[in-house]
Amino acid sequence: MDGSGTIDPDGHIKVGALKFPLDPDYLTPKIRKKLRLGRYDQAFLAAALEVVQPGDTVLELGSGLGFVTGMIAKQRDVAMIHGYDGNAAVVRYAEAMLATNGIQNVQLTNAVLGPRKSTVPFLLQSYAPLSSLLPFDGRESTSVTVDMINAKGAVKDIKPTVILCNIEGGEADVFKGVPLPTVRHTLIKLNPDRIGSAGIARVFEAMAAANLVYDPSISAGSLVGFVAK
Repeated sequence: MDGSGTIDPDGHIKVGALKFPLDPDYLTPKIRKKLRLGRYDQAFLAAALEVVQPGDTVLELGSGLGFVTGMIAKQRDVAMIHGYDGNAAVVRYAEAMLATNGIQNVQLTNAVLGPRKSTVPFLLQSYAPLSSLLPFDGRESTSVTVDMINAKGAVKDIKPTVILCNIEGGEADVFKGVPLPTVRHTLIKLNPDRIGSAGIARVFEAMAAANLVYDPSISAGSLVGFVAK
């Protein structure tokens, strides 16, 4: 994909193999510009395409507007992608986008994963991709209540072979104490400004406890990859 984006006559932005419906409630001018210029999650997508293989079952935390989800579904013959996001509006948008593109091997859920089944406050930002469980210094947010699904149970049921995680600070603790016996690769976007060095250490500790080791071949900058021993 060259990252270029155009608007087609029936009201979509076309980015590579995908069409994104022009919904002004979510596809804001900032997001549209990033899509058109090839600046929306490009590094994460490139790394994800390195690790996802045909037949994989993918667990995606922070599925957002479905950009990475849809590109993987189009470019890799995966068995299924299970995506989770705390923002109900973007989940609805992503479902519409996937349907527009005829993608059927994706299941999206408006929820977050955590240590127990419960409900938790989720902070919506005006720039939706920054929404998360954690506050963002200097930015106003709107708190909504979302379901938290027990992470251990979800992993046990889904049996992912690949985990993709881009959850704006939630990565620090989401995998704590979660066995990952079926996982071959994990790709995590770190947010050092939100979790600090202690949070980064907890990410590495959780991966080590799950028998996954740092993989420099798929890591760069704030993207860290892990592979099963």
